Amino acid sequence: METLIWTFLILIVLGGLIAGVLLTFYFLQEKIIFSPIKLAKDYHYPFENEFEERFYEVDSGISLNCLLFKAEKSKGLIFYIHGNADNLRYWGDFAPFFVNLGYDVFMFDFRGFGKSDGKIMGERLLQRDTKRLYQIMLKEYDASKIQIYGFSLGTGIAARLASNQACANLFLEAPYFNFISLINYHKAYLPASWISKYYFRTNRYLKEVEVPIYIFHGTEDRKVPFYLGQRLKDTNTRINFYRVEGATHNEMQDMELFQKEMNRILA
Repeated sequence: METLIWTFLILIVLGGLIAGVLLTFYFLQEKIIFSPIKLAKDYHYPFENEFEERFYEVDSGISLNCLLFKAEKSKGLIFYIHGNADNLRYWGDFAPFFVNLGYDVFMFDFRGFGKSDGKIMGERLLQRDTKRLYQIMLKEYDASKIQIYGFSLGTGIAARLASNQACANLFLEAPYFNFISLINYHKAYLPASWISKYYFRTNRYLKEVEVPIYIFHGTEDRKVPFYLGQRLKDTNTRINFYRVEGATHNEMQDMELFQKEMNRILA
């Protein structure tokens, strides 16, 4: 009898610990997934390329900070959706690569990042904000001259955007099959499909994209492992998949294959 009581008590404690872990992840997942760094509103970006700083209201009292880098003779626009951390001070360093190819580059910070107001409260909000900014850019650039570009976390957002908005091409750098598969890679002990508020179903969105899709993924990527991007190869016949040997998560622009193919595609 005493053994049964102790067994019962141990099961209760273990159940409480498991429930505590799951509840902590559910209610704190924004803090776990996103790592924004705030900037003062009067911060001056130090970029050498010509750019405009803009603020666009995406919700009542919520404005997002945006940068529009300008090429000397623009061929069109790269609509760039960045990853889960830092702010435009960091991501702006990726713009010159595209500017040197003759494209303007539009970047924005998610809610709570950099100078942007508010905070992220769910996937739908991220998708909606991005769509609103894209529609604003459509007033300045013809859709046939806009390249949608997603990096890491931003690939799921970019894929969704390209599935319901006209554009020239879709580029995905270090994408995941879907966000649940990425959570499973990093935190296999969690029943992610039950408790996550973020799904970013890239594999589903890509099936509805009707323009050429270019995927670049490094074989040495440890943040979004190569196999998760490779699984997307067969989701759409328009996909051109590039296996970039030796590339880690943040060094794609330094890789010869990437430089060669981007020059060819965007010529």
